[in-house]
Order: sequence, then structure tokens, then C-alpha cells
Amino acid sequence: MDCLDANLVQDLMSGALDGTLRAHVLGHLDTCEDCRQLLNVTASDTMNESLPRFHDNEEIGLDTTAIAEGVPAKPPTNKGVSLLETQLASDAVNDVGEAPTIVPQDLVTTPALAPRGADRPPLQGRRLAHYTLTERLGAGAMGVVWKADDPKLGRQVAVKVLRRYDEALTERLVREARSMAQVNHPNVVTVYEVGEGEDGTTFISMELVSGQSLRAWQTKERRSVPEIVETYIAAGRGLAAAHAAGIIHRDFKPDNVLIGDDGRVRVTDFGLAAAKPTAIGEKPTHIGDVNLTTSGSVLGTPAYMAPEQFMGGNVDPRTDQFNFCVALHEALYGERPFEGKTFAELGDNVCEGTIKPAPAGSQVSSALREILLRGLSAKPGDRFPTMNDLIVELGRDRARPWRRTAIAATALAGVLSLGLVADWVVRDRVSTEIRQSFALMRSQLDKTIDRQTTSFYNLSDIAYEKSALRELAAHHDQADFGLGNPEDDKADLEALHGTLASADWAKLEGTQIVIGDYKGRLMYTSAAPTTWGGDLKVFDPVKRALESGKFDSVLVLSYRDPRVASSGLLGPGTPPPGLGALFERTLALGSDSNEGREARAIYMQLLDGKQLVEEIQLDRKTGIALVAPDGMAIANDAMRPELIGYVSENSDEIRVAGRTYLVQAIPVRGLDGAQIARVVMARPLDSVLSLFPGARLVLALTAFAALVLAAFTWWRARQITGARV
Repeated sequence: MDCLDANLVQDLMSGALDGTLRAHVLGHLDTCEDCRQLLNVTASDTMNESLPRFHDNEEIGLDTTAIAEGVPAKPPTNKGVSLLETQLASDAVNDVGEAPTIVPQDLVTTPALAPRGADRPPLQGRRLAHYTLTERLGAGAMGVVWKADDPKLGRQVAVKVLRRYDEALTERLVREARSMAQVNHPNVVTVYEVGEGEDGTTFISMELVSGQSLRAWQTKERRSVPEIVETYIAAGRGLAAAHAAGIIHRDFKPDNVLIGDDGRVRVTDFGLAAAKPTAIGEKPTHIGDVNLTTSGSVLGTPAYMAPEQFMGGNVDPRTDQFNFCVALHEALYGERPFEGKTFAELGDNVCEGTIKPAPAGSQVSSALREILLRGLSAKPGDRFPTMNDLIVELGRDRARPWRRTAIAATALAGVLSLGLVADWVVRDRVSTEIRQSFALMRSQLDKTIDRQTTSFYNLSDIAYEKSALRELAAHHDQADFGLGNPEDDKADLEALHGTLASADWAKLEGTQIVIGDYKGRLMYTSAAPTTWGGDLKVFDPVKRALESGKFDSVLVLSYRDPRVASSGLLGPGTPPPGLGALFERTLALGSDSNEGREARAIYMQLLDGKQLVEEIQLDRKTGIALVAPDGMAIANDAMRPELIGYVSENSDEIRVAGRTYLVQAIPVRGLDGAQIARVVMARPLDSVLSLFPGARLVLALTAFAALVLAAFTWWRARQITGARV
């Protein structure tokens, strides 16, 4: 016979095998070292009255559920007991009617029948609360599942009863019941109640499903890929419902899914599930609040476990997703995705993401395999965000051939129908996009002005600390007091100019600075260091500052403004084209109030307008123009000259040269809040139908036929593939 699988091992140790099959199994053990090692490991753990602990170099029942709290990720090797010791232990226990078994979690757990070591009466025909146990359905290391009559409601139920007393197992049984009771979904087995018998036996009653396990369903006969995917999608919906209720299964495998005779798929065995407790009256725990597996513990079935389960880390719904994809891979390909006969070998391959290549001749599509591979990612973050996302992708893949037909028909109908709706839809969408872009540019303009203003004040503070500027602030023409003569004053001013020109302005490099004295005379400009003596009072803000004693301002002006030439701030020669933003700050002496304050120096800084336009430009499609009060402007290449004169702050449509533009003006305000310039923004507002003449008429004539064709194509695709097209 073939090597033993986990179910045969469990049945052997539980005494569930009949005489003939038991003899065949024992005969096979005499000739197969691998199966003896498997049984030795199983018996060793059973003799310790605990669930399986998996060790590095032992061959194990990899589809056996492990619940080994506190087991390190790399436990020391335990060589187990001999086959003879195993058989003696099994026979000894069988003599009293039950054997310790490794539980495939579909048999689940319940609290104790009696204290450990006490005599236990036969269960068949026994009453637990108002239930009468009628037929044993299965057994595991911790519990036995019975069919039972419920005379109160006149129905049959499944009842789980613990095999032995263990406070921790009792707690797990109650946790399982609570977990399953929180999920009301057609793809999850329904829990009715948790109760205690007269002798203190705790039990859980639940829906009795007449049918078979998912493993039996997929192995008894050959199933098509669509059948398998559809069945697993149903199971996945049950997992997703559990996740929505804050429950993580942690041991999903084909043995823990039942397919009823009615064809309905139900996920069962939430014995390893856990969630943060919820007080009465509180809302159900959300999945994001659940912190399940303690570091260093192993929970799950090794053959289906995720890397985080092998490493003893925290698990979340993506762990169930990994377990699910291992099971689906096994169903589709007939083999599991990871190699490994020992816990350590399997764990290494799972944690490293070493997935076996697809078998030759597989009928599984590359798209479906990609979905599986993503669900089998070693890093939880590389998997699907939720179980629902995975289910959606599986559904789409199943309908892929038909969906392509539906998409093609929809695309054709959409292209033809576009003639009737595209002009409005596209125009509205583009208009919204443009307005959002304008709003972002307006915000960017405000930030740029704030940043430049802050930079100006910071640099002026640095300039005020210069001894040369302090010396200038202390200077007075002697002629103002009837002393000296103009020639001596001019000589003093020339000396001050030399001091300013030779000062170290290194910290202000990259900016164009202008300095004037208390009479508004140009004393220094970085644009032409040898030039001085111009009149800065031609600029109204400077004149106002000198008269009031303190006035900070910013002015936007053209470089070719006559005032620029007469002031000399750009030096001699013909000024270049363009605009500049001229910031001005007064160094004043006196009280804080304007009365009695005396302006002693003027610090000015010139920002090129082109730099301002570049800083607020967020895309190349939008035309931007900076316009001075006198109408002089600078603009980027995308700006139409005809639109520069626009002044409204509303977004309006303007047609120029056969194209429609959305245009808006933004006022630029100075330090005192007064408008000093405006920024005009414009962007083409074209619809699809304007791409060629007569498009509306051509498309209108074919619109009805196009819509009929599109509707028929989509209806036909849905008829074939159902709602998951």
C-alpha cells in the first residue's frame, strides 16, 4: 500500500481502523522507515499529552494541526520513541476505549468529560444538557464530535466534547464557539450554543452538515479548474465574513471546509481563531485590533502555514489568505506549492518564498497562477490587502474569456456613444481638472510670495548687521546743519559708497540688493557696484517710507520702466526686458510709533519675475503670465498673448484662434495687502468632438445603433458569465 497520510495515522492512533485495514497499516509500517518516523514523532507528542511540537529534522504529518504555544521557531530535535513503544501506548489506551490522536482540526475540541485519570462512561446514548449523543462522527487528540438529537427543536446537531480535562482546552473551546458565533454567514458553520452537562462536561453544539470535506470533494473525482475556483471562492467568502467580524481562522485547509449535500460550502473549525474580547454592548472587534499569535508560538497546520506562523510572529487576515492559497494551489495542481518533509525544511522554503514551478501540462492559466503567487508571498504586505480583494481577483479570472468579449463590446458601444456624450463629459472633466490645477497654482503663488517675503526679511536682518550699513545709517550731510560744503558731503558719500561696495555681502549672494541713504540716494547696487547717486524716491513706496519714517513694501515693475533707469538700480545702459518684484525695507531710528521715527537707510531686494513664474508653474499645459499694473507682462511659452489682458478672478471660457481656453486671473498683493500685480492662468479646454469638423453630425447618426450593439454585447456576456463579469 502507499505511504500513510495524516488521516490514516490519526485513525490508527485513535483506534478507528477496522481489523483488516489496521493489519495492512501495521504491515506497511514494518517495511517503511518514513512512515515509522512519522508515527514515532506523533506518538512522542501524544505520550506527552500535548498537541504536536514540530522539530527541525523530523519527518512529520505536515497536514496535522499544531498548537504549540511558546514553541521557538527552531526547537531542539526530539527523536521521539520507538515504534514498539508507540504501539504499546496505542494498545494500552485502546483498551479503555479511546486513543490519544493528533487532531486534524476538522474534529475540533471541547472541554473535559471528567478529571484526568477518572473513569469515563461510554458516551453513546448519553445526554448532555438536552442533547442526546447518538453517533460518533470523528475524534481528535482533544475532543470527539458526535451527532446528537435536539428534542427541544426537533433537529439533529453536531456536538463537540473534550476528550480530557484541560482548563486551557476548555478556554479554547469557548473561544472557538464565540468566534464562530460572531459570524453569521452562509459559508460558515453555524454555532448554536456552548453548555455544560450535569457532570461539568463542557460542549459546543453546532449545525450538522450532511456532506463531505473539501479535501474529499476535490480528491474523489477529477474537478475542472472553474469548479475548483468557484468552490474555493465560496470558502473564501466565509473567511472574509470571519475577518469582518474580527476573527482570524489561522488553520484554513481543505479538511476544515465542509461541502453539504445541498452544495453549500461551509468553513468550520475555528479552534485556533482568536479575537480581542468584546464586552457586552460594545461593537464587534475589528480585525485591525486583533493581535493574535505571541512571538515564539506555532499555531496552524505546517503544510498550510504562512511564514509568520513558522516564525512565531503576529498573524492577521493575510495569514488566512496564505493558508487559503496553499490549499487552492494543492487543489489546482495536485500538489502543494512548497517542498519539505520536515518542519525545518518546509519552514525554510515557505519563509524564503521558494515555490515549486507549475507541473508540465497544467490547465491553470498564467493569470490564475499570478494570483496564487501573490497570495503566497512571503511578506504579508506583498499579498492582497484583504480576503475580499483576493476573491474578487479569482472571480475575475474565472470570467476572463467572457469578460474580454464583454469589454470589447462595451468599448465599441462606448466609442460610438461618445459622439453624444463625450463633448459634455470630457469638457466637464477637463474643466474640473483645470480649476483644480488653478487652485493649486494659486496656493503655490501664495506660498512662493510668503517664502520670498520671509527670505527678504531674513536677508535684510543680515544686511542690517553689516558695519557698512550701520555707518551709512549714522551719516548726515554737514550742509544740512550749515556746516561744511556740498563738495565735502559728496566726498563723504563717495567714501560711504566705497565702503558699501567693498563690504562682504557673501551671505547675500544670489540676490540683487540695492541700498539707499536717508535722502533716498542710491548708495550701492549689486547689479552695478560702481554706480551710485541715483534717486530712489522715484518709487512711491520709497518716498512714502522716507516721509513716514517706516514703511516696508513690494513693487512689481518692468525693467524698462523709466523709473528704473533714473534710479540707476540696474546700472547704466539699456535695461533688459522683463519684470521684477522690488522689495523695500526701511532702517529707521526713533520710537515704535511712526511719529518721531527717522528713516536712516533703505534696503531693497530685486526678485526676477521669471523666477516667480517658474516657481508657481506646476505643469507645461497651463499658460502663466505675470502682469504689472502698467500692463507690462512676462509669460511662459504656453500662454496666448491675447489672454494676458484678462482681469477677472472667475474661471471663464474664452475662444481664441479656434480653440477654447479656461482663463482666470489671480491678484498679487503687497505687504500692505494692496494689489501690486496679477497672475493670469490659461489652459485649453478642448473636447473630443472638436478634433475634426462634422464629428457631432457623424456620431449622432450612428449613436443609436452603437448603443444597441453595446447593450446587447454586455447583456450576452453577463448571461454567460454571471454577475462576476
